[in-house]
Amino acid sequence: MYGRLCKGRQHPDSNPPVDHNDKSERIARLGDVAVADRRKILNPNLADCEKASGRRLVLVVLAAGKGTRFGPAPKCAQLVCGVPLARHTIDAFRSFSPSPVICVVGYAHETVAEALGNDVIQVLSDNPVGGTGYAVFEAFSVPWLLETNPLLIIAMGDRIIPEKTFRRLCAVHFVGQREADLTFLTAIHPPPANKGKGRILRRPDGTVAGIAEQRDIDAIQDSEQRMTLDSITECNCPLYAIRARVLHRVMQEITNANAQRQFYITDIIGALAGESGNVRTLTVEPADPVYALLAADVTRPGDLARLENVLTRNASASRTLSISEINDAAQTIALNRPPAQIAAIARQIRESVATAAREEFGFEPDRPVAIGMAGGRFRIAFMHPDMGRFYGPAWQMPIGAGSPEGEEQVLIIAQCSHDRFIHLFPTNAKYKENAGAIPATTPEMFPDAEVIDCHSYEVHGTRMSENLLVQLGYIGESDLQRMRETGRPLPPESRWVAANMRHPFPLVCNALVSIRTLRNEPFAQAIRETLGPKSFPGLRVICAGNIPQGGFSSSSAVTVAAQNAISALFDLRIPPDILVNLACQAEYGTGVRAGSLDQATEQKGLPGVGTLISSNPRDNYRVLATYPVPTGRFKIIFPYSVERDKETWRWSWGVYGRTTDAAQLTSGEIRKLTGKAAEIAAILLHLPLEIDFFKQIESDLLDDGLLSFENRRWITMLLRQLPMLISKDELRTLLAQQRGWYVAKLIESEGLPTEAAACKADATFSSLLAGWRNPTFTRATSEGKTVAECGVPLRSMVAYLFAEVARNFRLIHNTDQWIYWVTWSQRGDRCVEINPEALPDRSQLEQPIDWEKGCAGPDLLNLWLDRIGARRFNFQGGLSDDQLDPDRPPAIELIEGACFFRGLALIDLAEAMLKRAFGADAVAVRINGAGQGDYFQVHIDTQKAGVDDVKHFIRLAFYRRFGLNPNPEFVEVHPGGGAFGVRLARYDMLNELADELARRAQLPAQGQQPGVAFHDRFDADSSQECVRL
Repeated sequence: MYGRLCKGRQHPDSNPPVDHNDKSERIARLGDVAVADRRKILNPNLADCEKASGRRLVLVVLAAGKGTRFGPAPKCAQLVCGVPLARHTIDAFRSFSPSPVICVVGYAHETVAEALGNDVIQVLSDNPVGGTGYAVFEAFSVPWLLETNPLLIIAMGDRIIPEKTFRRLCAVHFVGQREADLTFLTAIHPPPANKGKGRILRRPDGTVAGIAEQRDIDAIQDSEQRMTLDSITECNCPLYAIRARVLHRVMQEITNANAQRQFYITDIIGALAGESGNVRTLTVEPADPVYALLAADVTRPGDLARLENVLTRNASASRTLSISEINDAAQTIALNRPPAQIAAIARQIRESVATAAREEFGFEPDRPVAIGMAGGRFRIAFMHPDMGRFYGPAWQMPIGAGSPEGEEQVLIIAQCSHDRFIHLFPTNAKYKENAGAIPATTPEMFPDAEVIDCHSYEVHGTRMSENLLVQLGYIGESDLQRMRETGRPLPPESRWVAANMRHPFPLVCNALVSIRTLRNEPFAQAIRETLGPKSFPGLRVICAGNIPQGGFSSSSAVTVAAQNAISALFDLRIPPDILVNLACQAEYGTGVRAGSLDQATEQKGLPGVGTLISSNPRDNYRVLATYPVPTGRFKIIFPYSVERDKETWRWSWGVYGRTTDAAQLTSGEIRKLTGKAAEIAAILLHLPLEIDFFKQIESDLLDDGLLSFENRRWITMLLRQLPMLISKDELRTLLAQQRGWYVAKLIESEGLPTEAAACKADATFSSLLAGWRNPTFTRATSEGKTVAECGVPLRSMVAYLFAEVARNFRLIHNTDQWIYWVTWSQRGDRCVEINPEALPDRSQLEQPIDWEKGCAGPDLLNLWLDRIGARRFNFQGGLSDDQLDPDRPPAIELIEGACFFRGLALIDLAEAMLKRAFGADAVAVRINGAGQGDYFQVHIDTQKAGVDDVKHFIRLAFYRRFGLNPNPEFVEVHPGGGAFGVRLARYDMLNELADELARRAQLPAQGQQPGVAFHDRFDADSSQECVRL
């Protein structure tokens, strides 16, 4: 049927020469009569500037016709709600994409050009009555269209296309493995509204075959065929998406073989369908909110009034929806959140909007936007046991801003940029130089099928982070090495790639890329359609907040907030537990290798509710138990040491190396190595893949905090099978010997094919050995000798994990021994052994001492350690085979040498000073979170020492002595709610949302959970200050 409709409209095989000025009504080929000539551009300077912008979308508006029923003024310039008709479409497109617009003008072109504005490229048609095909061909007078081959969106000047329709049309065009050759808009028009419109012809498989115009249908003699075609309700609604070169090729071949002797753009549909091109449609139906607007034909003056009514109704409905949307978003944000944090979020939103405007960051006011927020977390106890395959618990709660002016949470505002770039602007001055833009379509932004878990992601994400930092102007390790070899001065460490891996840009990009590894349904298709290589439009992100660095999970807060924002913006609806895993994986790409506990607390935690939470993904991060915390008696303050990674090596008494040239590992390398210790041990010990170390002793410790004889014996036997010291090469060989076992277990437990299991095993083993060199550690032996040993002290590292959980369960079951067990816990993160009694008394510690003169900073620390007889920590103490007797297993919590190498000599001296000044049982020190510097914890028994007195001592004996000037001096933590992600239809609704949040912050709190950790609230029924866990 379609063949007969098109018969006679195909161009002849050959055509005689044609005079381009001949506008007679003979049949011709468009390529022979239409001329694309740069001289037709009325504002060539703008056309040249738009080429430089490099945009990949261009709107072409056909506005050359007159509209005979509208008087002398051209139809496209008629005012609708005070705006020229065609300008509505231009503004909507610009809301979707800040890209060039080309208007083909003809009749009264000066009037049209003035009405449409000076921000559009104007091409003057030499044949305004040549038809839509003729006009669109003249758009190629802009020469760079063929050179850059953008996606053209072609619209008519007498219709209004809303922003949402542009977005949906492009989404359809780009979906799948390859973009379409042509995507166009259709509308369902029930009879008789379909009369006079071009009907869409489809093949039996649903693909587009062509279009039948009403005049062609009316000419059919067969009444049955004519009635069949007349009954088709899917009609053309003129809006097209097609690449410039495809359009140019096809348009040259169409003819004017029709009753009007005009060239129609609709002929490209049949032409591409006839050559088996990929032709797609976006169809709107009467129930669609934009249907009335898209279906509005403007053929006579009265239609303008009807169109105004449609726009007014849409605007009114939009405002009602906006109010409802703002209320819903505010309710989501405010639920289970302290009023002070709600007020702080409102302020952060307002300030971010103001900053974006001041910096001309490019947010579009009438395009959708998403907000993601996450606070940090405060870990009360259990440092580091959440490592993979050990999966011990942690006792922690989410934190957030404690006042309306507070910054202790990360807030991210995100919007599609539609330029295929990722733009980031951190409002925190510390990270301003981390701002910029990078291409969003480089290969490393799209992990391939081999990136299947955290192990393989670590390699991929790390490489991506390093590359993007280099793009932003930071100096990579290879360049630094060349500078060292040639004797050139090194740039400041703040410009090194290695010093910026945990800054906002790598974190946000890893958050995005980690989501792309989610390949199971129902998420896979949605992610391909929105975040895939062909469909991802780019991202514009502003990041606010300032969680103190050093054990409060500031980096994980960025990844959690970013993933909540991305999930909301693209309507991915990723469940919280999956977001937790993806956020944890994202941090693997920035050098952080740990379990998911921090992300779980930030995503799912409740304000003021500390939780003993499982880090095991198989448990979905469930709460294990509830225990009271004696916050009435014991207080925790957070003083500062030095910046981790940048300054750690200077203050470590030689434990850490500055760079990878040093014999000692850098602090980052040690975190990588220790973070993999349990996984390495699990493979060497042939621990079944469905079993993890802590799970075997969990119920025992939950019961009374004491390990049974059987469990102590089991741990002792495990440790004896692990090497006390093993070189990296020996470890590589030993792991290789386990490959066959590991592959078999993957096949058995995960049902993988042999080849896939082998690939996964190889990726896992490679990851376990990546990111660290063969280490050198120095220790004191039991005889007091100092020895340097090369190799991995694997037994000590794994022993630490068992000892840490045993010590902290003793703590939570015996809170009157709080200081004692915190001190034992810190032993596992010690660099040096110091006898507090070897130090001067408190009065001397608070004053400069004569022998200190002429010495400062790290040199002064080293002088102190030498003078007071400090010894290297013996991390092998109590771990020999003789001391690990399975028949007489030791108390695991009292093993002296178990160590995780996250300490700092400076903090060890601070601990000794505090214990000397206030007494060994009055205070205890603990590293905070990852350790190695930044803020650390000081636990105070207020029955034996005052908080203000301890702070005063730290200022004099510690800060002043070593020239430390932290801001703030001491961190205060405040309870906060869990993470959220919300989406608004328009960016310009953000200030209204902020106003609504500020209003709600003044109301009595709703949905609050009782209990605030470490706040002074006396419980009349108990002698202890209790927190619900």
